[in-house]
Amino acid sequence: MTRSAYTIIEVMLVLAIMVLLAAIAFPSIETMYGDVRLNAAADQIRGRWADARTQAIEEGRPYRFAVQTDGRFRVAPDTAEFWGGGGTGDSSTPNDTDTPPLDVEESLPKGVKFSDNGLSNSGDAGDSGGWITVVRFLPDGTASTDVEIVFESDGARPLQLKLRGLTGAVTATTLTPGRGP
Repeated sequence: MTRSAYTIIEVMLVLAIMVLLAAIAFPSIETMYGDVRLNAAADQIRGRWADARTQAIEEGRPYRFAVQTDGRFRVAPDTAEFWGGGGTGDSSTPNDTDTPPLDVEESLPKGVKFSDNGLSNSGDAGDSGGWITVVRFLPDGTASTDVEIVFESDGARPLQLKLRGLTGAVTATTLTPGRGP
């Protein structure tokens, strides 16, 4: 005698096995996405640093890169006009090009944040509306200082970006929690 269908017990058994396999695989997939989000954040910051450096050279005025603890960051000319009195430059600096100055405010990818102690040389918050200045890009193509930023995401190892102030070179390093690179 042949059967033409599956019993409810067989279907439930297959579904239970599928749920068990999904529960085992989920942490691995979440870790993989954590690493992807960290790399996306690093690429985003690296790109904005390059934009700020290029604009500083082209316009002949310094640009500031600043962050807030909630994962937002901003790039704008380092003048009082853009930073509410916290800039170091003259707000009347002429813009010789026909293009408007770069003024960008963005957020890190969902689930990624700046490490609390991952912003070295971040020094001043000034009168800039809660923004913490990380680095200034100068018109000669250099940055005001060498910078290290650490990103964190649940389920992934921290990622550190280092900016070499003299050359503008950026390197990314995955950190081992509690031990550094």
